[in-house]
Amino acid sequence: MLNIEWTTIAFQIVNFLVLAGALYYFALRPTMDRVHERRAEKRKTMEQIREDREEAEALREKLEERLSEAREEADEIIADAHKQAETERQQMLVEVENDIEEMLDDAREDVEQMRQRAVEEFHDELIAAICDVGAEVIGQAAPPQVHDALLSQLTDRIWEMGREEMGRVRAFRQSLGERTPTARVMTAKPLSSEQQGQLARTLTALADRNVDIEMETNPDLAAGMRVRLGDIVVDNSILGRLRELREETSHALKERLSDEQPEA
Repeated sequence: MLNIEWTTIAFQIVNFLVLAGALYYFALRPTMDRVHERRAEKRKTMEQIREDREEAEALREKLEERLSEAREEADEIIADAHKQAETERQQMLVEVENDIEEMLDDAREDVEQMRQRAVEEFHDELIAAICDVGAEVIGQAAPPQVHDALLSQLTDRIWEMGREEMGRVRAFRQSLGERTPTARVMTAKPLSSEQQGQLARTLTALADRNVDIEMETNPDLAAGMRVRLGDIVVDNSILGRLRELREETSHALKERLSDEQPEA
């Protein structure tokens, strides 16, 4: 008959249960815990990934919205820039046109001034030429009596100065101090002894002292004489009178041209 040792079997069962419990407690349980933890971590990771995807999608939509707004703003800025550029271009055109108009006005004024100067210079040259020719013609055609009459008139003018311009004469005499003045006399023709004596007496009376006289003959005077004594100059020659006439005529022509000029 089969002899079964129940004690051994029981002991083996107990050993098996102890071993199974030990395996479960020390091997299977930690493994299962780690599996559960990995599952939890995986679920957490998947949840985080899902949240990240949702956040990324929201961010993408937000960025697309901002990009669309930025494009609209950029279009507005470009449109405003075009408008501003066109406005500035128009302003620049207006300013350039104004500058050109001012330059044209200045150029017209300069041309008019140049024309005026050219006309005045031409008139001055023409009058000077006429006076020079007139002096030469008169010098050749005038009789000696004209020269003598001019000398006499100059002497009379100096005497009148002594009577009518005493303030000027006194100032001239005071400026001489103790010096003996020198009179520089220019005549169209040589003076006679009588004319020289008369001139010396006249100048001595004017200076209230003896006067040295330096004589010079210059046919360009045509007729008459020119005397310089200090700052007093008396010119009674044909050339002197023609020069005075030239100045008066030139001044009158300038006034006439100025009056005829169109107003701006």
